Amino acid sequence: MMSQTMLYGLGIETDFDLHDAGASDLEKTDVRVRTGPDLQTNVPQPSGERLLDFETNEPWYTLVRTAQGDLHFRVHGVCDYLISSDFRDVELRMNAGVERGMDGVMTVGALVSLLLYLKGTSVFHGSAVDVGGRGIAFVGHSGQGKTTMATLFCAEGASVITDDVLVVDSAQMRPRIRRGTRELRLRSGIEELADRAAGGAFRVSADARRVIAPRHSDAADVPLHAIVVPNPTRDGSPMRFERLGEKDALLALLGFPRLMGWRDQSVLSRVFKDASVLAARVPVLLGHIPWGPPFPEGITTALLTTVDA
Repeated sequence: MMSQTMLYGLGIETDFDLHDAGASDLEKTDVRVRTGPDLQTNVPQPSGERLLDFETNEPWYTLVRTAQGDLHFRVHGVCDYLISSDFRDVELRMNAGVERGMDGVMTVGALVSLLLYLKGTSVFHGSAVDVGGRGIAFVGHSGQGKTTMATLFCAEGASVITDDVLVVDSAQMRPRIRRGTRELRLRSGIEELADRAAGGAFRVSADARRVIAPRHSDAADVPLHAIVVPNPTRDGSPMRFERLGEKDALLALLGFPRLMGWRDQSVLSRVFKDASVLAARVPVLLGHIPWGPPFPEGITTALLTTVDA
């Protein structure tokens, strides 16, 4: 099976299914991903310069540049990506026993994010929707409510720009969000909300998420109107949006890179610069949202009213 798609300005071709990964009007191929032999357990990474290394109580992912200039990207316990020095050719080696559908999940998320970083683009951990030509982004850690917020807005008529991987071009006076995947990967417990946003149509991903595909934004990029950091509340307090000052906005954005643990100073400097531009030019708000079910209605109007005020 061959998949071709355009994600965040990158033309991607794979020999496995990416599902509904984004716009399919592929005019160029920037990256070709081919499946290699399964990776057996306890195979060490090659020696070289560590550009990225992130772990909490256990390793998450590590990027090594070898003496030959090639890159070895390991998502621990899942797969390895062997990346050519020009970033164009990638070999994927899945860990033996890992669900086959994880090749698409990891490629659309972790690999694409890594390649964008390496090509000079900052990537935030976030989702975004298009509300009448205005881009609303949601940033946060895993499980903080980014995708749920995007689903809330889609249930009120917005279209999806991207999920999980947020790429913003900030060179213009008004930054713009690049279009990516249209699928929203939801955790359990919000089935009613998913039905409102996608009419009951869904599939189950290899990592056991309910995946819906609401209407996709028609534009290749959308002007960024506001950034929301979800703050789910369960104390009965009303929905409200609190605008952050520029310093707090910068600190918030710096806390939500798509890939953490960078050691490459050029990447760290670029992320700081891009986050500083966004904090200065775009409203960043803390969204205090009563967390359902049931979820609140009228969230789109409430946000836009706060931003416009």
